[in-house]
Amino acid sequence: MLIVIFLPHVATAQGPAEATEKTRQSEQGTVVLESITVTAERFPVEERESPRFVTVVSSDELKETGANNLVDALRRVGGLSYSAFGAMGVSHGGMNSSVSIRGIKDGELVLINGAPIQGAAGHAYDLNTIPIDQIERIEIMKGAASTLYGADAMSGVINIITKKPRRVTAFKGSVEFGNESYHNHSVSAFLPGFNVGLNYQHLGNQTEISRSFTKKYRYDQDDIDKYAWNLNAEPMKNLYLDYLGSYYETGFEKHYDGNAKPYEGTDQEHQKNFANLRYETPTFSAKAFGTYDEMQRKEYTNPGDPKDRNKNYNFGLNGDYRFRLFDWQINVGSEWVYRGADYNNKYGEHHRNDVAPFLQVKKTFRERLTATLGAREQFVLGESGTDDYDRFLPSFGLTYKATDALNLFANAGKAFRAPDFNDLYYESTFLVGNPNLKPEEGWTYEAGVKYDDDMFRLRLSGFYMTYKDKIELDRSRGYPQTYMNAGDYESKGVEWEFGVNPFVRNFKQVWMRDISVYAAGYWADPTAEDPDGREYQTGPKLQTSLGVNYLSEPLVLDLNSQILTSRERDLDSYSVLNFYGKCRLRKGYLTFSVDNIFDEEVQVYGDLTEDASNRYAYYEVERLFKVGYEIDF
Repeated sequence: MLIVIFLPHVATAQGPAEATEKTRQSEQGTVVLESITVTAERFPVEERESPRFVTVVSSDELKETGANNLVDALRRVGGLSYSAFGAMGVSHGGMNSSVSIRGIKDGELVLINGAPIQGAAGHAYDLNTIPIDQIERIEIMKGAASTLYGADAMSGVINIITKKPRRVTAFKGSVEFGNESYHNHSVSAFLPGFNVGLNYQHLGNQTEISRSFTKKYRYDQDDIDKYAWNLNAEPMKNLYLDYLGSYYETGFEKHYDGNAKPYEGTDQEHQKNFANLRYETPTFSAKAFGTYDEMQRKEYTNPGDPKDRNKNYNFGLNGDYRFRLFDWQINVGSEWVYRGADYNNKYGEHHRNDVAPFLQVKKTFRERLTATLGAREQFVLGESGTDDYDRFLPSFGLTYKATDALNLFANAGKAFRAPDFNDLYYESTFLVGNPNLKPEEGWTYEAGVKYDDDMFRLRLSGFYMTYKDKIELDRSRGYPQTYMNAGDYESKGVEWEFGVNPFVRNFKQVWMRDISVYAAGYWADPTAEDPDGREYQTGPKLQTSLGVNYLSEPLVLDLNSQILTSRERDLDSYSVLNFYGKCRLRKGYLTFSVDNIFDEEVQVYGDLTEDASNRYAYYEVERLFKVGYEIDF
């Protein structure tokens, strides 16, 4: 669900240094809450004053989408296209669910509290493992962000902000049940300076999560059992400790049509851990962080096959300092990230170090025009015997305050993405890596408007993203296939986000003032050149979410639709309608929701082009009814 920030009861997102809420009073007396973002400048800034297209989504707004987990909520926010290879976004082997920005696949960088979590093996981030109730808010920044966040931030950044400890003692519990043997249960405890939470989620076995029309087989998925836990502490003022962990188990069965071959079965277990220790004030920030991700897979129908044990791990440090020099605001910082992976049956252990200093300066002229200039020197240092990369990454932004309600903005930035370890080192009978690959790099240009009043909110942007040396599979030489740097690729189009409270002004029926309409999405033309120089479409051209909601204290109702059309590789367009409701009882709340009300067939990934060597599709779970109960005391 898109943020609608006009209603008095909607909570404003908080920045890391506390007291970042800001309000303003309209002529009619309605309080309008301003969204605060830390992702756009690494320090708190009002979203409307940033030269970036940034979407801030609170925890309540994520829940009001009716989504099952974080990656499911992101696909419903709007402006992000979604792909998956398993029910509820669960990874299928090394194939992971993802959300892409403006039709550019693998261009997004994912952070938790400003720290990178993507594995170096294949850019996986597995947001399906994170329950929504562990999240304070999400900040999504579109466009090149390599100046602020380095390698891999090509098309944008998704920053997950975890919950902070409360100042009072409280306990919260929830249960939720649905068809398909669906369960989603959580319990949390909030103590002064400390909170802890547990979540359990289950989905029954699914038949035909994917089908190969060419090779005549389907994949079924076993039951999913998923556990997640979180711990957040503030041991002293401005010092935060956060830990997120998860574990799930499932399995996959490959069945050939007509039982032409015996079925193949694989058990899968996956654990993930993230931790950070951060000290944050309005002018200084320092973080230490680490992630550890391990997947184990065993093909039990062929005991002679070795067990896969794939590991990804990151750890690092970063620091930022903001100060004023005359009329200039200056941010300086540096970052070091160690990225490692160990795939026992593919290529063994590999690692790299990402090191960078960066600088951003900002100045306001005549109280209306603000210019922001940034620069980063990014070093990617490979292990002995491999290539190193060194790139200078500049950016420039402008914001013009035309009126109290209207801001104009523009930005340009250079982007950069280093090859991952799968690209460089993978080794199997059907695919081998290429250690001679060059990085992908290019520029993003963007300009738009931001408008806010008590009735209407608009974000509108035109963009042009252009890159070279796209890393592609060369399929022209048969098996084993390998990666190579192909030609140019780009995406150009328009992105929008708006919300309307049509009855907020002078309307006699008070309850109607709580009705709002929202939409978010993009139209783009994402194209690339394959290894033979032929142009093809890389992502969907249109993705949008539309909805209407009623938000009051006793009752919340939300009807939202996700629309995806003009898709790549001849995948079917779709329009899915979802419903979420929440009603206050004497004690606690009753929740009820329906995913995919009309039970549409949704292809979440695949290739259905006529000349494809393998025509296949992966499917979303069918219609899901859910009912639950929440209590907070």
